[in-house]
Amino acid sequence: MRELARRQYTADTILDIPLLRGDGSLHVVELKRANVQDLVIRRSGHLMLGAAAHRAVSQAQNYLRAMDENRPAILADHGVDTRRASVTVVLGHSQFATGSVTPQEIAETLRTYNTHMARIEVITYESLLDSAARMLALSSPWQDPDASEELPA
Repeated sequence: MRELARRQYTADTILDIPLLRGDGSLHVVELKRANVQDLVIRRSGHLMLGAAAHRAVSQAQNYLRAMDENRPAILADHGVDTRRASVTVVLGHSQFATGSVTPQEIAETLRTYNTHMARIEVITYESLLDSAARMLALSSPWQDPDASEELPA
């Protein structure tokens, strides 16, 4: 993926980080606050996303709707296919969570929520950083099976 210079494709939509996938379709990263106290709440014994997450997802849905409705013009004017566009919403971090919700419960609640979504994924800054660390570890010479068995001095 590569980041696109243009952040606005419709009159009422300014994207935080627009990325172009290898297939030419758009992927948007929507950045929200890390300090979200009620990211996951407990109601009647069940865990669910709080209001900030629902607002962020609604914003992402509006972006996708606007890009779907304007697909022919966006494709003709900018060469970006919005038909298969998707959004990753990054918000919250477990260190700011209030109540009796653990980091594991936050991760499980988001995983369950995301299984019901087709074009929008919600992740925390914590999971973004963890994923980045795993990717860096996988690309290190010590993880490469084709690399020499000797460790650098």
